[in-house]
Amino acid sequence: LTDASPRFGRVVLDAKKLTGLSLVPNELLSDSIISFSALIERLWPRTLAFEEDASFLTGTGTDEPLGLLGAGNSAAIAVPAEAGQQADTVLYENVVEMYARMLPSSLNQAVWLISPDVVPQLYKMTLAVGTGGTAMYVVNAAGPGPATLFGRPVLISEKANAIGNRGDIAFVDFSYYLIGDRQMMTAASSTDYRFGNDQTAYRIIQRVDGRPWIQSAITPRNGGNSLSPFVELAAR
Repeated sequence: LTDASPRFGRVVLDAKKLTGLSLVPNELLSDSIISFSALIERLWPRTLAFEEDASFLTGTGTDEPLGLLGAGNSAAIAVPAEAGQQADTVLYENVVEMYARMLPSSLNQAVWLISPDVVPQLYKMTLAVGTGGTAMYVVNAAGPGPATLFGRPVLISEKANAIGNRGDIAFVDFSYYLIGDRQMMTAASSTDYRFGNDQTAYRIIQRVDGRPWIQSAITPRNGGNSLSPFVELAAR
């Protein structure tokens, strides 16, 4: 056997502290018809999940996870706009080029992630044919979601970048993103912190980190264009 001499890198997940603090007047706790403590305990996990998702997508990596979208992800591919393409638009040609740059082994796992403002662009996409054209994204508006594009689910999220910016539409395989939960969410309350203001303090803490698994795009065996599980449309 011939030694292939594989090279390995190391991905470090350095847990970042995600915190929240709420001050609640004690009369609200006393007069509330429902248990306000129970309400806080239901709302905080949703808030943490929202902020975590936002960081996993667009985080800078400084005091927060490194997101899978944007130039900070060295493994991401930003597909350039078409020549003469207008600002804040998404063309059928863009989508085709993005699909072609997805890692083939990820094609059956990847999903489209789009900003809400991109929705009208998708539903109105056309392909020029001579002097006419044809609609390219025709879906059953009354059917169950999520809609699909090239057979892959389309997820709409306000956590995606604003339309016209890099990452307003992306094609990603989330299995190539690593998440490390060092400390699950813990919640505590204190009547002493703001005793003089007659308030109860609620505090939550979670320690987590995340970053892309691979460090660069992949050169295919045939030497063609680089491929990646993280493909975005560049700014327009």
